[in-house]
Amino acid sequence: MTARKAPDLTNYFSAAKQSQQLSEAEEEIQRLKAEIEELRSSGSTELEAQLQALRSQLQSQTGILSIPVDQVEPNPEQPRQTFLPESIESMSRSLAADGQLQPIILIQRENLVLFDGERRWRSAKALGWQNLQAVIIPEPVSLHRKALLTSLHREDLNPLDKAEAIVRELAINTDLSQVDIPRVLSTVVRRLNAQKRMNSVVELMTVTADEQQQGLAALDLSEKEQAVLGLLLDLQLNPASIDANVFPMLSLAEDLKVAIRSGLKGVHAMALQKLSAKNLGVTESSAQSIRVKTTQKVMTETLSASATRKLVAEVIASHLQPSSTSTTKTKPVSQEARRLQKLSLESLKKAERTQLMEFQEVLRQKLAEIEEVLKQK
Repeated sequence: MTARKAPDLTNYFSAAKQSQQLSEAEEEIQRLKAEIEELRSSGSTELEAQLQALRSQLQSQTGILSIPVDQVEPNPEQPRQTFLPESIESMSRSLAADGQLQPIILIQRENLVLFDGERRWRSAKALGWQNLQAVIIPEPVSLHRKALLTSLHREDLNPLDKAEAIVRELAINTDLSQVDIPRVLSTVVRRLNAQKRMNSVVELMTVTADEQQQGLAALDLSEKEQAVLGLLLDLQLNPASIDANVFPMLSLAEDLKVAIRSGLKGVHAMALQKLSAKNLGVTESSAQSIRVKTTQKVMTETLSASATRKLVAEVIASHLQPSSTSTTKTKPVSQEARRLQKLSLESLKKAERTQLMEFQEVLRQKLAEIEEVLKQK
């Protein structure tokens, strides 16, 4: 299969003259965005380099404007939903010390919406700045896809934001709901792994779109499965890795999702997810309390992934190991409960009426005694 070569976008504006009007620059930018849509991103370095080239060309064409900060709105389709306070503080210090080194990129709707540079915008607001340097471009087609491409391969994009952005993009382009997409992916990945054909899917990441479609068609996939795999490959994402490491973030407990948005790593969250009511043998509310406390310890002490897994195992063990005194006290009650559960409906039907009435009275008395004991505990 022939490797697909990424288009060279660095010279798109080289022929532009200094006297060109901003409207002409915007037409060129629109062409650039169309190319980005076709780009099979090879990672954050290439994307960031092209954004930098875009900014440089716009500056040479006097396309930079001073825009009031309060006229700018965040992009609701921004894949990155988490902006840690320390990240904003770091950018604020940089802006205060060196000024704004790069313009933000805005798209024109009824209002000005951020396409790139939300962290700079947030930091400028925190500093009380009135204006920011910006360039304005026409709204690209498939805005969410373009925003996703600019963010997807950045290392500091947390796995929960990444999972939500990917599943939203797939839902936009298929008939599947956001709830169904992880299930469809998990099913097809398990089947292809069992058939030892998953490696052939990963190899399709480096070929042309037509070759990708031909390769997927040969795998005997359902229409939904082919759509999900095709879109992931088009985003230069390994479907097996997304299934194992990214989409599980969507099923995390809400307290762990909050923790991820506060800086908890995904691998730590997956370990802490094991502190469930079932594994601990406690109620849901008790499990959440234990999980939150353990999560705080992990984050405060900056534990490694292995240390976190060890801590989780210790917490589970401590809650599942009853004391000898407790076992002695509860054993007779547990035994009687099990014996009662074994009493089948057929056995009751075979008993005489007087026997059943006598048994019913005994049960009533015991229920009354249990109620009294419960009130005292």
